[in-house]
Amino acid sequence: MCLSVTFITLNSDPYITVTWIKKDEDILLTAGDQVYSSETRYSVAHGRHQGLWKLSIREVKLTDAGLYECQLATYPFTSYFFTLKVVEARAVIHGGPEVHIHAGNRLRLHCSVQQTTEPPVFIFWFHNNSMVNYEAKRPLEVIVSHHYSSTLVINNVTWCDAGSYTCEPYNAVPSNVTVHVVEGEKQAALYKGEKESGSTDGDTTSSSSTSFPINRHLSVVMQLFITAYSSYWIRISRSLQISDASIL
Repeated sequence: MCLSVTFITLNSDPYITVTWIKKDEDILLTAGDQVYSSETRYSVAHGRHQGLWKLSIREVKLTDAGLYECQLATYPFTSYFFTLKVVEARAVIHGGPEVHIHAGNRLRLHCSVQQTTEPPVFIFWFHNNSMVNYEAKRPLEVIVSHHYSSTLVINNVTWCDAGSYTCEPYNAVPSNVTVHVVEGEKQAALYKGEKESGSTDGDTTSSSSTSFPINRHLSVVMQLFITAYSSYWIRISRSLQISDASIL
């Protein structure tokens, strides 16, 4: 995360040194104006005239959560304890993770950012990994109702609108939803009726178109068979005549 957190301690004596410690891990972070942590995300500031000491942590991580101690070098020592709770902002698309919509209807995807400490700088929408916020070729609209939510609206949904949609706010975990586009009931019934009618006509046409060639082929085969049969008996009769003549 790119957020920062600041611990502030007021001390009436501007010359008393303040030490910051990550108490639950027993790690010395700063002593006076010097940073001892190897993490470059830590910084310390001292407002001498105000008796103000500030410990700042940039790019806060989940591991930064825990107990912090501000220790003043007084006699006896004075300590102030701070508990840091780190939450991870995440996007949530309502109605997911699967959405089914009829073709021709209006698709409305609402995304809200939860567990965030400040409004995201932007919220981007992606369709199949392509950003659509500024897509001029498609009939869609992105509505930002307030700084913590965004709504994607698509009128007259088509098959091309099916697929994966991602709501990705700045500095937050994105959310995904899969949109399935199905046919309307009337359109499906009409399509089904046309398909059944077409298949019946097709079968009839196919049957009538194939019966004629089959009959024609059978006729040709029968003619060839008769011709061959006639030729066979002509040869036999001729051979019988030749045999009789030789005997005589």
